[in-house]
Amino acid sequence: MKQMIRLPILLLAIFIVGAFGHESRAQMALGNKMYKIQQYFVAIDYYKKAIKNKDEKGKATFQVAQCYRLMNDYRQADSWYARAEKAGFKEPELYAQHAFVLRALDRFDEASEQYALHLEAAPDDARVKWDRETCVMASGWKKTPTKHEVKNMRVFNTRESDYFLTLFRKNGVIITSNREEASGKKLFNRIGERYSDFFESTVDAKGKWSKPATLEGDINTPGNDGTASINEAGTTMYFSRCTIKKGDCKIYVVQRAGTKWGTPEPISVFGDTILVSHPSLSHDQTKLFFTADGAEGGYGGKDIWYMNRAGDQWEDPINLGPQVNTESDEMFPYIHADGQTLYFASDGHPGMGGLDIFAVKGSGTEWSDPENLMFPVNSGADDFGFIANTRKDKGFLVSNRTGGRGSDDIYQWSLPPIEIDLDGTIYDDSTGKPIAFAEVRLFMKDSTYKDTKTDKKGQYSFRLKPDFEYKIQASKFDYIDHDTTMNTLGVEESKKFRADLWLMRVPLDEIIIGDIVYDFDSDQLKPQSLGSLDSLVRFLNRASNLRISLNSHTDSRGSDAYNQDLSQRRAESVVRYLIAQGIDSARLVPAGFGETKLLNRCGNGVRCSDAEHELNRRTTFKVIGTDFRGIIKYRRVTGDLELEEDLVYTNPDWE
Repeated sequence: MKQMIRLPILLLAIFIVGAFGHESRAQMALGNKMYKIQQYFVAIDYYKKAIKNKDEKGKATFQVAQCYRLMNDYRQADSWYARAEKAGFKEPELYAQHAFVLRALDRFDEASEQYALHLEAAPDDARVKWDRETCVMASGWKKTPTKHEVKNMRVFNTRESDYFLTLFRKNGVIITSNREEASGKKLFNRIGERYSDFFESTVDAKGKWSKPATLEGDINTPGNDGTASINEAGTTMYFSRCTIKKGDCKIYVVQRAGTKWGTPEPISVFGDTILVSHPSLSHDQTKLFFTADGAEGGYGGKDIWYMNRAGDQWEDPINLGPQVNTESDEMFPYIHADGQTLYFASDGHPGMGGLDIFAVKGSGTEWSDPENLMFPVNSGADDFGFIANTRKDKGFLVSNRTGGRGSDDIYQWSLPPIEIDLDGTIYDDSTGKPIAFAEVRLFMKDSTYKDTKTDKKGQYSFRLKPDFEYKIQASKFDYIDHDTTMNTLGVEESKKFRADLWLMRVPLDEIIIGDIVYDFDSDQLKPQSLGSLDSLVRFLNRASNLRISLNSHTDSRGSDAYNQDLSQRRAESVVRYLIAQGIDSARLVPAGFGETKLLNRCGNGVRCSDAEHELNRRTTFKVIGTDFRGIIKYRRVTGDLELEEDLVYTNPDWE
């Protein structure tokens, strides 16, 4: 009897196992089907059910990890790759994909070990060799970060994806987000989140951002709306829209009237047969950059293209070329306000892992070598959506790096202010001693100047701005002004400049101008006189605070009245020449003294040699004032020359 009972039970168990195995294989097939059409969120459930079958366990576990990786949930992916290996899945692909995830988690050393395991099984895999090399490079970058500071903008971020930001007017931003308030209630089965919408936030005078609110107007739809680019006036917006039913992605343009946006209109690109997104409008609105997926004439994957405006229409798309685009993906272009710097995200150029942010300079199809912005702008995860202010010292980016609030978060980046200082000492050029309480002026290219006085040790200092040209001028009563020029063009790091100036005391006596020659009985300067006068011009240009008297003297031959008139005319001829060379007439006083200031005994009736008479024929100058300032060309400003505060928080004018 016992044997008769055991037989039916055994048959039932065999039937159940067979049925269960059949069901597991069916779940695996359904998971593969969803995976193929990028429905990763749905595929995970099928794969998890298929794991119950021993024959499918390793592969199904690996596929769960793959889904989490493609959904950018790297922590879950890391765990499931480890489970897959324990379940006996030993394909080389596992190690390479696990390494990718470990890089995204900034665990570069562990990632390198996984790449090594892959290469043991597939030593000729050139791509993985390249990935391992860049992994080592990324580890080095993380240990020697750039000066960028990157912080999470928690006020903008949620537990969902907040994956793009664009500036709106001078005190606002428009955010792309999948947050709960999004109008589309269906889930985007690729990642298991809602479809994205636009949200707006503004900053007040105290730097406080408002809670992002749904953008007003006929823009948000049940599909994916996002990645906008807005003109400077805030009246025209280009953005991406991907519909649910058709599965297409297009670029739309919409106008703003009053407080609301109008009805968006699609732009025809590639005849509407190619998925296009991520528009970026140039500052002058003549070019539109964007991403296209698999367009003919591209280099593989997603490429960056642009179109030129012709009147009210856009011309045919032009690929940026192989300097920017690779066989992999290049996305999220952002053309800077300078019109020649393009930022973009790529996983085809050497980087830290996932998408990295790069910068190139150029135009059309001619671009410089891509520059990786390195850590901490980039991480092992996906970093994209980079924008920068006009000075390129602050902006925003998007990343799904570890430590965020959601899968994609918006971050603010900034460069610490470059501190450029100028100091120096003012000296007396005859004694070499410092001059206390001398006035020092710093003239700037914007027609303003700052001033200070030297201390008891003759020292002064100023704080400078980057990319400025300056003139430094020192002056003091009874001294001749002295100035020099300098600039901070191209200075990218904090630096100290020094400029010492030497002041010459104003001469108290008349100074003879040598070689001033006239024809007999003439007030016209001879050519050989011009060299000496040009030296005087140079002196007056340097000593810009001086007013002088130009004095002409004759010998005693001829009547007193005639000599007085001739000397006055000769002094005036010198003044005319100096004015012609750009010397302000208000600085020059012509004076003829005739024979009234003879230097020797050769007066009227005294017999003298020609050489003795020649000694009395001279032209001199004498300083009669040290306070000349001329036409006021510069406006005095006060306050420190500190760089502006963090404009994103404290100043509505983000520029």
